[in-house]
Amino acid sequence: MTTTERVSRRMEDYLEAIGDLERSGKAARVRDIARLTDVSMSTVTASLKQLGRAGLVNYDPYEVVSLTDIGRGLAGQIRRRHDELARFLQDVLHLDDSVCQANACRMEHVVDDEVLSRLSLLGAFLRSRGPRGRRFLAEFRRLCELQAGREVSKEEMA
Repeated sequence: MTTTERVSRRMEDYLEAIGDLERSGKAARVRDIARLTDVSMSTVTASLKQLGRAGLVNYDPYEVVSLTDIGRGLAGQIRRRHDELARFLQDVLHLDDSVCQANACRMEHVVDDEVLSRLSLLGAFLRSRGPRGRRFLAEFRRLCELQAGREVSKEEMA
């Protein structure tokens, strides 16, 4: 793998986990990365070797893992994508935090930049509309709650 090749979803998860650990001031060790990504330590170790060859992490067995400058930039991009998606899912679609986080984690790897930009723009637009935007979001939340309880008729939606 070279830095010009597309990094796999799993590799992005490792970069994101290492970045999160570094930002929180914690050491990024194989066991911590394995815990955060819910995979075995041997799988993380094999992947860290690949990420090291690609110039994205500094990895030596039994040592703390760190991101290179390129890896840190990529990890930051992945974290921003995740956060934007989670915010949209929570603020606009009114989903529970655990649902937002799980879906943002899957979506961050596949949504293209144009779609992400439009979702972010829509969320920002609704938040910037003041009382009208808040009213729209509140009405949508009520519709979601109604639908969760039972099927909503077209008359109720109008």
